[in-house]
Amino acid sequence: MLKINVFRCLKIPVFTFMVLWGFSSCEPDDLSKPVRVHFELSFTQDNAPLSYLTFHNIAMDLEQISFYGIRQEGNDVLFNTRPGDAFGMHILTPAQNTSYVTYFDIKQGVYQLMRWDIEVGEIDDEVYFDDYIDSDDFGLIIEGTYTRQDGSSVPIFFAIEEEEVIRVESENQDGEVPIAIVADNVYTVFLEINPHALMRGISRNLLEQAETDEEDDIEFIEISEDENEDLYNLVLFQLSKTLKAVVR
Repeated sequence: MLKINVFRCLKIPVFTFMVLWGFSSCEPDDLSKPVRVHFELSFTQDNAPLSYLTFHNIAMDLEQISFYGIRQEGNDVLFNTRPGDAFGMHILTPAQNTSYVTYFDIKQGVYQLMRWDIEVGEIDDEVYFDDYIDSDDFGLIIEGTYTRQDGSSVPIFFAIEEEEVIRVESENQDGEVPIAIVADNVYTVFLEINPHALMRGISRNLLEQAETDEEDDIEFIEISEDENEDLYNLVLFQLSKTLKAVVR
């Protein structure tokens, strides 16, 4: 159960709902108005893609989403989806680059901070199956092709472990905060995954030196907690730096 420490004026029990509100009877009514905020995933294409990497799809299983918001006025806002309230599998491609997840009703206000903690679950291998890696061992897979410096190409997989928690803070469409969430409007948070931006901070030499596996005599690169571990830690770090949650 998520405990909320903003119950200053009334002593009332805290229950776990799909949405947990930081509620207080002292809060002005206009700051208590709920605002519909949709949540979507987005496979974002880079304006200057890396010539040696092509990305084909992103597979992600969403297990839980937690939110923490700090407003200029009014109490902090927190909510947490219950374990088991999975949002299911989402597969993104360059052609189908968005996927609707869910919606939340978030109290209106000017937010100095909108933070999302996203826990990935176990990918359903009946929905996303790959010949090279065990997809159900992971919660997020970014699949592509790497072209080596000698001109040969190999499949490449960036595979994030299930139960990994990805933290990202929101910005508005101009890349700025604070963010105004105003009643009688509808907003969408796009969780933008940009594989090229992710890889721009990682040296190509590390990909050249990456260990490879084989399946049916086809060579491929897996970057995961168990394969190419140092590179995996760099990918996690870059993912945390490049992931965006843009409010529109």
